[in-house]
Parts: sequence; structure tokens; C-alpha cells
Amino acid sequence: MTDNVQQIKERLNITDVISGYIRLQKAGVNHRALCPFHNEKTPSFMVSPSRQSWHCFGCGEGGDIFTFVEKIENIEFKDALKILAEKAGIVLQRDDPKLRSEKDHLYEICEKAAQFFTQQLNNPIINYLHNRGLNDETIDEWRLGYAPDSWDLLLLFLKRNGYKENEMERAGLILKGEKYHDRFRNRLIFPIFDANGRAVAFSGRIMNDVVPSKTEYADSGKYINSPETILYSKSRMLYGLDKAKIEIKKKDKAILVEGQMDALLPWQDGVKNIIATSGTALTEDQLIILKRLTNNLILAFDMDEAGFRATKRGVDLAQNSGFNISVLGLAEGKDPADFVKEQPKEFEKIIQSAEPIMAYYFNQILKKFDSKALEGKKFIAITLLSEIKRLPSAMERSHWIRELSLKLGVSENDLEEEMEQIELESFNSAKSIEAPIKQTDVKTRKEILSERLLALLLKTPELINQAAKTISILPPKYFELLSSFSSNQGNFSNVRMALPPHLRPYLDFLFLMADYELEKSGPDFNIGEQVESLMKEIEKEHYKELKQKISQEIKKQENAILISSSGEGFEENEKLTSLSKELQNISEKLNILSKN
Repeated sequence: MTDNVQQIKERLNITDVISGYIRLQKAGVNHRALCPFHNEKTPSFMVSPSRQSWHCFGCGEGGDIFTFVEKIENIEFKDALKILAEKAGIVLQRDDPKLRSEKDHLYEICEKAAQFFTQQLNNPIINYLHNRGLNDETIDEWRLGYAPDSWDLLLLFLKRNGYKENEMERAGLILKGEKYHDRFRNRLIFPIFDANGRAVAFSGRIMNDVVPSKTEYADSGKYINSPETILYSKSRMLYGLDKAKIEIKKKDKAILVEGQMDALLPWQDGVKNIIATSGTALTEDQLIILKRLTNNLILAFDMDEAGFRATKRGVDLAQNSGFNISVLGLAEGKDPADFVKEQPKEFEKIIQSAEPIMAYYFNQILKKFDSKALEGKKFIAITLLSEIKRLPSAMERSHWIRELSLKLGVSENDLEEEMEQIELESFNSAKSIEAPIKQTDVKTRKEILSERLLALLLKTPELINQAAKTISILPPKYFELLSSFSSNQGNFSNVRMALPPHLRPYLDFLFLMADYELEKSGPDFNIGEQVESLMKEIEKEHYKELKQKISQEIKKQENAILISSSGEGFEENEKLTSLSKELQNISEKLNILSKN
């Protein structure tokens, strides 16, 4: 079931789903509407595309695409799942509890294997990595390792840790011949992590040129990778995404390279929004994942004719999905790893000069054919018009037709007519989603005020230290959030990463709430004054709760005195006197707060 839900979330965009039921209006980075779940004249229903969540600040309902469809269709979750699966084009598969526990078990095995490979690093392998340009910090950060020149060292290690051979095989770590043996032998190991930083697979580069091997043949392939498993699907994986995703979102662009070393060297050089396709062409599943983070891709692939043909379909998919694509200009025969090693700190500069994909197409095709000859014009026109037609923006198409007209000396009308006749391969567009907001029980006034305080602090991190004095009187959940705000200086991405998973959707809700509060407020709205006022109100609610609690305790003590024997009454009277004094102190504090 979990896999079904995640696949649907990766395929469907919340704005597309909700706009199929109600009319949404753009409101900054969000969308708003009149709530379909209660009567209202002013829109208080907000949808956040970036967080793939919705919330009505009028009736308090909120959630993700599943909760929305459940509520608006008045159906149960399983029926909402069927509806959304059909929209996403996904065939539902039953989630077997045994499969769930098997996944958890395989995560453990892969983690143990990663630890084993790291422990096996030796001087020849470390020297090789140093010669390639990597420093020790990067080697440790990316948990690079070594599979020793042995048939069964990993197998024996995992056996000693209580794992069975059939489990290791399902994790892709061993192979069955006459007997089981290690898949990776005498290889530099790059652990492959999922987006949550869990080891799920491995890629191994043969090291026969560094360490003579008794178990691995020279012609057995420069790289071998883990096979497809229930944890690892090559078409869905992007190497380094777990480390790059925050920076990709922050910079609103992703640098795509082919190999692991091409990602590691630039990352070490300071380019943190870089990921690798691990030698495969871009796939639709990878684009779906990237679409959640950015619309801008910079390709640093091998862009010679043979290399580009291999990546062309992925580029077409990306264009059709609405990505803005640029190409990084490296010297012929140079890959990003070589470039960074030879010219440290220069890679970031050439990223700034990356050329749009259409400019790249123009330059390449005009080098190849004679734009003065009739046959050359035909080849140039057909090739470039095919690419122009793929552009989603009419303005962009118009711009590049004008450019082509000037280059070929052919009228724009003739080129447009020619373009109309070109048929393109159709692709499904990639869509995105993030985590849902969970519904909560009826909130106390103190909780409502605490929510509003935290939402405003997200927009004004400079006030966090001032608000920290209320930290001791906040409900536990809000205490943990404010602590995280304070320790991470209000940086949303860092705060989110620091929180336990069950609180992250709630943080997304607070961020949406802050947008809503600021949008509905007038020009005289002063966040600093609001924060101060909320802190005072929270303190008042805290004392009101204490007053109520002590009043109840006093009644208990009074009842206890009435029914107690004379020998036990003294202690009860002492406690009653203490509670009465405490109640008086709290009442005085409340009076002072009410006057200020």
C-alpha cells in the first residue's frame, strides 16, 4: 500500500487534482479558493504546490490529495486510492506486510554492507582516490569503500551478523554459482543512497589497474552495479540526490552529470546542487523526482554526437515536461571531474555561462551543414524545427523561428508551415508531490495561538530568540518545533531536516499558514507586534490552564478533608493552604498580564 501511495504522489500534482473539483486562483506561490467544505464568501482554502498540501483556515480541514478526494467524494481511503491511481495511470498492487518487513531487513543488510566496504579501504585505494583529486573529507562524507579481492569476505561478514544467504542475494550483494559468492570483488565501491540517505545499492569500479586481482577478470566490465531489487530501481535513482536536494531547491537548478566521480569532484569544489544519472539516459521517473525540486536543469554530459544521441530522449522528455534546459560547455574530451581537478573553483563560473539547449542545437547543426546550400538549409530547418516545435512556450517558439529565419534567409511563415507538418513523439509530462498534512484533533486556544506564533516566526527568524522565552510553556509538539527553529536560525530546510519525520508535514502546514496570514493582513500589519502579542496571550492561557488545574486540585483536597478521619486531616489542610497560595499567585500574574 505504501508503495502505491508514493507512486501516485510522485505522478500527480495537487493543483491538477484539486482544480478538477474547484476553481483555484493564483495567490503568490500558492493557490486559493472558496472552501468546498463550508460556506464562505472570502477564500480561506489554500493549496501549496511546493509542499503538495492543502488547508482551509476557515473550517480547519487540511491534508494531501488523498484526504481531499476522500472528503469531497465522501468516500473511504481505499476508494480514493483507486480514483487517484486511475488518474496517475498506476495499477494498484497489494502491500504485503511480509514485503514491508523484508524491505526493512534489506535496508539493514545494505547498511551493514556499506559499513563493511568502508572498513576495507586500504592505502592503494585511498592513494588512487587522492590521485583522482578527492580529499579524505569527501571520501568519508560519501562513504566510499572497497570490495576486497575475495570470493566471500562480505558474505562471511554478513553471516556473522546474522543474515542469511538468500537475504543477501535479494539485496543484490551475492551471486549463486556452484556456491554463493560476493558480487563485488576488487572494486572501488560507491554506495547508492535513496533520497532519505539510506543505502539501497552499490556501484563498483574495477581496480585491477591498482590492485592485481585473483578473483576478477580484466574484461569483466569497468563498472558493475547492484541489480534491480525491491529497494533499488536504476531508472528512479539519482546519485547524490540525498545530499543535493536542499541545495537544488535553494538554487532552483540541478546540475546533471553522468558518473559518480563527475558528481564528487564538483561537489568537493563547492557545487552542491549536482547529481549523477550513473551513466543512464534521463528517465521519466527521474524527471518526476526532479520536478519536485526545480524546473531548471543544466546538463554536463558528454555532448559529442554519440554521447548526445544516448541522452536525447531524456532531454526531449524533460522539455516536454516543462523543464528549462541548458548545456555546460566543457572542452572536448573533458568531463566535469577532469575539469575540476585541473581548474579548481572554475566550475561554478562556467555554470553561469551555460547556454540554453536551443542555442546549443543551433550551434551544433550550423557547424554540421552549409546554411548557404539548399540541401544544407533543408537539413538544418527540419532538424531545428523539430526541436522548436517541442518547446512548450509560444513566445519561445516564435523567438527561435525568427532566429532560424535570419540564419537561413527563409521567411518565418514558410518555416511555420514546415513545422506544422512535423510529427513529434509524444511523452507523458512529469508531475510532482510532497508530504501530506495530517489532520489533528480539536485544538485548545493555547495550541491555536502557539501555531500562529510559530507560523509567523517562520517568516521572521530574527525574532526567534525573542520568542524563545515562551519555550517552557509551549505544548510539547510546539516546544520541539521552536527548539528546532532556534538551533537552526529559522532556516526552513535545515529545520525540516532536523525534525523527526512525523513533525515535518506539520511544519509544512505552518509554512502555508504563514503565507495565508500575511496575505489576508493589511499594510499596517506588524509581525513584530503580533509576535509580542501572541507571546503574551500564550502566557495568559498558560496561567489560565494552571489556575483551572489548581482549582480542581483544591476541590479534591476539600473533599478529601471532609471524608478523612481526624488523624489524617492535618496533612490535607497543609496541602490545601499551599495550593491556595499558589492559586493566589497565579491570579495576580494573570491580573498583571491583563492590564499590560
